[in-house]
Amino acid sequence: MKRGRPHVVYLSRQACDLLVALKMCAGGSPYLLAGRYSINKPLSNAALNGVITTTVKVAQSQGKSLEHFTVHDMRRTASALLHEAGYPSDWIEKCLAHEQNGVRAIYNNAKYAQQRAYMLLQWADMVDRWIAGTLVRLIPFSPTNYEKWVLGEASDLNCSN
Repeated sequence: MKRGRPHVVYLSRQACDLLVALKMCAGGSPYLLAGRYSINKPLSNAALNGVITTTVKVAQSQGKSLEHFTVHDMRRTASALLHEAGYPSDWIEKCLAHEQNGVRAIYNNAKYAQQRAYMLLQWADMVDRWIAGTLVRLIPFSPTNYEKWVLGEASDLNCSN
């Protein structure tokens, strides 16, 4: 991802569903988000920013309070809210492909694979509930629920109930 280094992203069920839908809409393009004028080119940053700008304008024209935002704003918001919910910084920073510095970077080579998968699943479930209007707050991180999930003792993968 950054500097040509691979970056593993653990996709929630919701993210996988979105990717399947995008693939179905891709019309044979090798890209999930094909360019506007050629399916053999990816969607440009300008086009994505245009979609965001249009979305904000439509929301505002409907009387909704929505300020302009960027893709980076979404990353920052997710980071802030996951930190507010109590998730460990190491998990969050690894999800965002942020690099560690100094001695810590030399000694801590942890991937936090299982932890990141759990956190992103909980994040996706929380966002689903926000969209549905059934949740208006953050669900705090629960080490107990994480342990149940790891051990397969949770009745389902959503331990945030």
